[in-house]
Amino acid sequence: MNHDAILRDIAGRLPGTPDPQKRRIFGALIVVGLAAFAYLLATNPLRAWGTWTINTLIFLGIAEAGVVLAAAIRLSNGRWGGPIMRIGEALSSYLPFGIATMGVLLVAGIWTYLPWTKHVEPRLTPFLNVPFLYIRTLGGLLLFWMLAKKLVNASLRRDLYLLSPHVTPALKSLYDKQLGQWRGDDVEARSYSHETAHLSPQIVLTFVAFYSVLAWDFIMCLTPNWVNPLFGWFVYAGAFISGISVVALLATRLRAKRGLEAYITPNMFWDIGKVLFAWCIFWAYLMWSQYLPIWYADMPEETWWVFLRFEDPWRPLAFAAFTLIFVIPFLGMLNKTSKTNPALLSTFTCIVLTGVWIERHVLVMPSLNPSQVWVGLPEVGVTAGFAGLFGFAVQGFLAKFPCVKVTDLLASAGGHGH
Repeated sequence: MNHDAILRDIAGRLPGTPDPQKRRIFGALIVVGLAAFAYLLATNPLRAWGTWTINTLIFLGIAEAGVVLAAAIRLSNGRWGGPIMRIGEALSSYLPFGIATMGVLLVAGIWTYLPWTKHVEPRLTPFLNVPFLYIRTLGGLLLFWMLAKKLVNASLRRDLYLLSPHVTPALKSLYDKQLGQWRGDDVEARSYSHETAHLSPQIVLTFVAFYSVLAWDFIMCLTPNWVNPLFGWFVYAGAFISGISVVALLATRLRAKRGLEAYITPNMFWDIGKVLFAWCIFWAYLMWSQYLPIWYADMPEETWWVFLRFEDPWRPLAFAAFTLIFVIPFLGMLNKTSKTNPALLSTFTCIVLTGVWIERHVLVMPSLNPSQVWVGLPEVGVTAGFAGLFGFAVQGFLAKFPCVKVTDLLASAGGHGH
């Protein structure tokens, strides 16, 4: 197809408004989540806030990791990743909702959830104090959101200009309002290159730094006497794996739902599958890098934290997480077919996401109650509520804006990439 045909085709596939049926499903999931959280709050507040914290971290991690993936593809000059980048950028639409859930935790939950709010050793007070917790948590999240908004707006700008003549009047009005004054193709192209070149490394570094701090504050500080220098890396690696999985899963679903086979190709699935495969291995490497020196040194002040999770009643869940995040993807995704086939790739992304969900519970819940497994239907219900909120936000973005990067498709004459 020529450029005009591509533009008309993509514009014609934009829904314009979110699917009402899916909207109702997302709304029902939110209601289920609120009911499950209310039940936990009434019966066991510590368990309730533990579940809220886990899901806040999981879904904020997914939203941030989608933007980071788009930034990382730009940093590595990944010409294959146009559609993948746009889907990653779409996850940023959840960030204001995720920051709101973190705000609820900071205002109402930390007094039950974080033990150091009641008593903290004097040597730890320069870091473990509530005003500083508010500053570094909300400051890091708001900084990331600001950078992500600038990157997404810069990425969308030329696409909206190209699609504006071909979309419905309602979308054209929205696009024209967001575009403002168009400065000419050459000026806009240079501005896009400049903005993305500067914003991409800032976004990656902000994610690495502040998500590591979230891991310290809301997981490691549940036991302030246990410290591990690699723990932040390990937690943000899991978040990045979750983001890659959601981007790959959405790519397979949008390709089928909107008939985008000409733009989202099997080779792109192959590439995003290889990224997911590599990061699952990296996650296992980080876990081993923490475990080996702790086991080898045999220091009681460190070993207890690890072995608590490797013994009953948490042992089955710990090994389940390892199997779902590393063993099954490693054995199943070695071949090309498992990464290029949409059904197989979707299956592996769901397996990995389930593994990360279990792993986050294994990291948090034993520190709250080591003798009883707090992973059951109420936890699933709260996660369903967060998933509904996440879907509500991302669906709104994908209904209005193209889920493929139009300028990349035009530059590669149809976007076959690879």
